[in-house]
Amino acid sequence: MAQPNLLIVLSDQHRFCDLGCAGNAEVSTPHFDAFARRAVRCTQCVSNAPLCVPARGSLLTGLVPHRHRAISNDLPVDPTCASIATVLGRQGYQTGYICKWHLGGVPRDKPIEAAGRLGFREWKAANCHHHYHQGFYFDETNRRHAIEGYEPAAQTDLLLDFIGRNQTNPWCCVLSFGPPHDPYQDVPGRFLDLYCDRDLTLRGNVPETVDRASLLEHTRGYYAQITALDEQFGRIVDALEKSGQLDETIVVYTSDHGDMLGSQGYRNKQLPYEEAIRVPLLVRYGNHTFKGVQDGQISLLDLPVSLLALAGFSFDGAVDGQDLHRLFLDPSAPGLDQAYILDTVPCHQAYQRGGTEWRGLRTRRYTYARSADGAVCWLFDNQQDPLQQNNLAGRDDLRVPLEADLCRLVARHDDFLPWDRYIRTYGYQEEWNRSQAYFNLP
Repeated sequence: MAQPNLLIVLSDQHRFCDLGCAGNAEVSTPHFDAFARRAVRCTQCVSNAPLCVPARGSLLTGLVPHRHRAISNDLPVDPTCASIATVLGRQGYQTGYICKWHLGGVPRDKPIEAAGRLGFREWKAANCHHHYHQGFYFDETNRRHAIEGYEPAAQTDLLLDFIGRNQTNPWCCVLSFGPPHDPYQDVPGRFLDLYCDRDLTLRGNVPETVDRASLLEHTRGYYAQITALDEQFGRIVDALEKSGQLDETIVVYTSDHGDMLGSQGYRNKQLPYEEAIRVPLLVRYGNHTFKGVQDGQISLLDLPVSLLALAGFSFDGAVDGQDLHRLFLDPSAPGLDQAYILDTVPCHQAYQRGGTEWRGLRTRRYTYARSADGAVCWLFDNQQDPLQQNNLAGRDDLRVPLEADLCRLVARHDDFLPWDRYIRTYGYQEEWNRSQAYFNLP
């Protein structure tokens, strides 16, 4: 097998249910839907740590946050970790990263030095911002470039240029979009116009106590951002096809985590509910992958290991993710029995709403998670209660065996401490204080 290219298109905060091909007829995603008909659509992809930074660290390295050290937003990744770019760069691949990085700590608008780029050689990235009409990026020499217009369109231009310049050698590139993460309304008006007169339906687990008028406006903007990304994804697939590279490229679309968007009365993420931890996953590699739906479970932690295996490679050292690339080849292949899920340190919105640390696991049937002291506990039967409205934490017959499984996962991957004790124990205090000061938080 020839060395395939690898393209990962990563969005920010796109939950699993908001694609046409995933059953939501109210959001317009014709290009994602068309691609899904030619690809593997994984229905059970889990973000292990539903927060931008730890999820992205795991997606690139196959390591749990405890090992790559980017355990919370605005804490930096360990620059000595091997990433997919490290592995493929050693095999002669040209490696590139375009736009949102968010693994460099604070300040958010600083350039990332070459030693902190996890092996990506071509660099058109910004650490973190969400100003979609006032974008910028730094190049390989840390020269800053302003972006005119809607940022994802310009970022797609950068990717198409990268693809065009690398037709004669294998390449790996990550295109990391900022949307559909809020601000939801910061999107070209023509996409908002698509939803201005539509009667949108909120999910059935949005309580009546939520300000529904405000939430519907957020949802319109959220869908508009997704449709805007769909247009850019269509441009990418078209460019690959016209250049003859589509069937030679492993093409992936996924997101770092979901968005509660009012479900259970919450916004944003950092919770063990389906809306926060489940994300879209589309994978295609020419005739090598099958076309259809894959219901086996996989997590973002497993994805880099699995994609490297699909390309014929592997990490040199030990990783935490599993090789599940058979899921892309065989619709009957077994998936992950238990996905480890966690929020090591509640930050930003979770910190402000009094959230706590938690660890948990998700099987195909159950989601179980709890805080370090056990005062907060979630247990849901996802088959009988897909909207997770009936907490079964009082059912010892269910909770006790799941707790034993969770303890085994924690012993393998992590240390389960109250978050403030965790950052002191593992040497994060100085970085945490710097991050809190940057956002004027106590």
